[in-house]
Amino acid sequence: MNSGDAIRWLTEITTMQPIQSLTIHGGEPFLYFEELHNYLRKAKELNILQRWVITNGYWAETRTVAEEKLSTLKEFGLTCITFSVDAFHQEYIPLDIVKTALVAATQLDFDTIAVDSYYIVSKDYDNAYNKITTKIIDNLNGLPEVHFFQYPISFEGRAADYLTEDMQLQTEIPSGRCQLPRWLGGDCKNPHTVEIDCEGNVTLCPGICIGNAKEKSITEVLENYDYRDHPIMRIVVEEGPIGLLQLAVGKGYKKNKNFVNECHLCYEVRRFLRTVYPQYLMPAGCYEEMR
Repeated sequence: MNSGDAIRWLTEITTMQPIQSLTIHGGEPFLYFEELHNYLRKAKELNILQRWVITNGYWAETRTVAEEKLSTLKEFGLTCITFSVDAFHQEYIPLDIVKTALVAATQLDFDTIAVDSYYIVSKDYDNAYNKITTKIIDNLNGLPEVHFFQYPISFEGRAADYLTEDMQLQTEIPSGRCQLPRWLGGDCKNPHTVEIDCEGNVTLCPGICIGNAKEKSITEVLENYDYRDHPIMRIVVEEGPIGLLQLAVGKGYKKNKNFVNECHLCYEVRRFLRTVYPQYLMPAGCYEEMR
């Protein structure tokens, strides 16, 4: 993400109202360490009280390196840090490296140190990935001041492409209402949180775009948001994901698969609808084949 863009957006949003929390995530934010300094420093200047980063911890090759990096970020304003730890991340990142980062973090008096782990369906659902994740987390238990959180995977993107093949899918079409992402807060009519990606897309749920901060000011995007004017959000709010399915069928969609849940249904239907509503279903990478 362009550092100047991000700092401008932060500054503009705080002219509308105070921001309670900023979370920097990716991808992997530590790959852009200098930019990370800049974002944290600006957020501190703007009196954003909670300043988070989410990382996989790859950078903690030694205890000394881990302490140096975390001390630097704390000096620039980092207050909270989350480590992504589960079967999917540890396929690439040795657990010992993450443990080094966690131990270093516990010595620096952060407000919150968290470990986020993602399970298929739930922690108790029997599959190889979940067993590996549980074993990994068991190896980290006992670390002081570290909070452990478990979440179900959202079946979008690679999860929809790779992780549904061996699952028992629902034979009936999921008909429940939208389950909001845990970080959104509020509701789809009045969300408390938005995400802005490197292309300027302002999104609620991943892949549902309410405007672009590179094309309009971020304040204009946020002030003008009304779910009733958004062809995707209006249906999601008023009818649920099954309403999107009905919209897609009317435009030629052929249902040729079953679904895990409402989120999976919503994503697969949006993947089809993207050719009809491209500006509302961004970024494109959310919907591209990822095999």
